[in-house]
Amino acid sequence: MSTYFTLRQRAMTRRFWGYALPSIMAMLVSGAYYLVDGIFVGHYVGAAGLAGINLAYPVIMVLIGLAAMIAMGAATAISFQQGAKNLKLARQALVNALWLLALLGTLAPLLLHHWHIDILLVLGIEQGTETWKQASDYLTWIGGGTLLLASNLAVPYLLRNDGRPRLAMILVSSGALLNIALNYVMVGRLGLGLVGTAQATLIAEGVVSLLGLGYFFTAHARLRLSWRDLVPECPAMPGLLFSGLPSLIAQFNLGLLLLLHNSQLMVYGSVKDLAGFTVAGYTEAVFIVILQGLAFGIQPLISQAAGAGRYRDLKFLMEMGLKVTLVYGMLVWLLIQLLPQPVAMLYTGSQDGELLAAAVSSLTLNLGAIPLEGIIMFGIVLLQSMARTRQALIISAAKTLLLLPLIFLLPMQWGREGVLLAQPTTVLLLTLPLCWLLWREWRRLKLACAPQGLHQAKPPVSKECRLPGAPAGFR
Repeated sequence: MSTYFTLRQRAMTRRFWGYALPSIMAMLVSGAYYLVDGIFVGHYVGAAGLAGINLAYPVIMVLIGLAAMIAMGAATAISFQQGAKNLKLARQALVNALWLLALLGTLAPLLLHHWHIDILLVLGIEQGTETWKQASDYLTWIGGGTLLLASNLAVPYLLRNDGRPRLAMILVSSGALLNIALNYVMVGRLGLGLVGTAQATLIAEGVVSLLGLGYFFTAHARLRLSWRDLVPECPAMPGLLFSGLPSLIAQFNLGLLLLLHNSQLMVYGSVKDLAGFTVAGYTEAVFIVILQGLAFGIQPLISQAAGAGRYRDLKFLMEMGLKVTLVYGMLVWLLIQLLPQPVAMLYTGSQDGELLAAAVSSLTLNLGAIPLEGIIMFGIVLLQSMARTRQALIISAAKTLLLLPLIFLLPMQWGREGVLLAQPTTVLLLTLPLCWLLWREWRRLKLACAPQGLHQAKPPVSKECRLPGAPAGFR
């Protein structure tokens, strides 16, 4: 390897960790939103609270998915346009995202208020029970604050793509710490149950949203906005949403996964089994948000490299990201398999032996393929960042299509254990086609780089080395 490319690789390594580490740290602390909710609800509300929040969460995941679709679509468009040196279109993508967030934050609470009872019945909750009350309270508050939920999720995406990964880390981390403090007061001290948990979350998200979006109206922002800039360009919005569609599908998959597991566990298990599965869900959520920190942290670098035609950099980022994802996934898998009881006791305590046993079983079985699950999640975000939207959609949709028969067939043979094995079985079946798809992309990048001169700082984008499939507006 030439001296130039050795220095170039070192520079890319520094940029990789310069973007990834602040994002990982922010998402790690942000994972405390889920972790702290689970700990406080498990210790102060009990099994009914854990079951209630778990039963209501598929709806919350759909809201998160809609927000992620907007945020990821805008983030990809912004970075592509910045890589192509078109700041006007990058700024317009930001403005369109703000309008779409406002629309989501207005419509979602109205729809949830209208169909509130019907949604809870569809989720399989028995009306009038304590679990019904807890789930209803949580859904009412979180659904009503959809604007805060969506804006809070979009802030780190937008800040990172404005070149401010550290600011994103500071804001998200501060919001998570505020959420911890408010949970302690509202749930631990005042005994407000899931209402207190939801209120604490919304207050923290509101602070982060106000500061994060307000940044773009200051002189510090590269994509600085003024009130005159806030004119939406409606024809560009469908393309933005399509680019972010895999994020919605991924969250929809998680929501469907949770809904189906909940309903099947109520058939083949008990409320304690459902509460135990909630523990596995919280643990998986913490794992996923850290990987999302890595994937979404380096997303601006990937999108900018693709937009500018720097395919050597793109190949390097792809390789390094996949290696880090696999190593981290293996470490988490070892922790869960070797120490499942201490992990479960973090949420359940040691007083309820039946609940603890159900949580241990859920952790070891349901998260048995978690390293490969991490590869799938990172691979989907990687393809999105490269504007390979159709490929990302195929993988996301295939996960749902594989899960649907397995979640019904496996319990017929193995009962409750079959329910818990449906997810890892789906992941195992999906890994091979995803690896083939990623290998094909890697080969395409390698071939795109091969003909270029070794001493070109920025290879020209030719027909042979351009990545096919990127939206026309991103080139």
